[in-house]
Amino acid sequence: MEGLLEKVIAIAQNAGKLMLTEKDVDIGLKDTKENYVTSTDLKIQKLLRKELLEVLPGSKFMGEEEDIPSAGDEKYSPEDLVWVVDPIDGTANYAHGIPMSVVAIGLVQNGEPILGVVNQPYLWETFYAEKGKGAYLNGKPIHVSDNTIEHSLLCTAWSCYNKKRAPLCFDVTNRLYETCEDIRRIGTAAYELCLLAKGACDIYFEINLAPWDYTAAACILHEAGGFTASQYGELSYYGPCMTVAANSRTSLDQILGIIREMVEKHPEAEITFK
Repeated sequence: MEGLLEKVIAIAQNAGKLMLTEKDVDIGLKDTKENYVTSTDLKIQKLLRKELLEVLPGSKFMGEEEDIPSAGDEKYSPEDLVWVVDPIDGTANYAHGIPMSVVAIGLVQNGEPILGVVNQPYLWETFYAEKGKGAYLNGKPIHVSDNTIEHSLLCTAWSCYNKKRAPLCFDVTNRLYETCEDIRRIGTAAYELCLLAKGACDIYFEINLAPWDYTAAACILHEAGGFTASQYGELSYYGPCMTVAANSRTSLDQILGIIREMVEKHPEAEITFK
């Protein structure tokens, strides 16, 4: 593992350069009209798979442009080192020419992220962290804010891939909007969680994300002093789940309380807290 982080940073930055320079991009759809995939996604994921498995022999790979594993999938043993990768988080932004997309690379072992790198190539930003070693942006330490929920900026989204859950998301957002200062909807979960890590926003909620959306950023956020949760308690790094994050345990618990209340009013969303 010695020197691994530096190698992964270089790999992420090279992937980010590819995102910026790729020409004649083919744009397609996956399971819904909102769920984009581009030829650049596929090209970057192929590059990341090759280079990450070479830099850490014996590791395994989970990327967005593959079948989504189920929670607790036996494909991965606890001791396995698993790369959890989103070649372009914010593909809809990328497809529409909005310069707000990132490359996200996380490394998971024993059910938790131990390394995370998120590269925002448009802004020349690289966030990174290793478990127990702090979080950084372009070499400088970062930390979450100390804002209370009343003085928080919320990042969120409204379940565009499964719109029957949108009313629940709107109600949660409405309740939080009554309390917090304002809302941002940027279109890339990994980057929004990194903004939380550096104190630019303070709370986060999304009803359902896949591991590659949050794994890298969760490592960075935890090392920056932030907190995360899902309907299962902890985030799942092997299967999709609700993603809730905050700069403090108090704010996290307040958000979870609101979500639980709203979930009871929306059985059609099919969300169950354990």
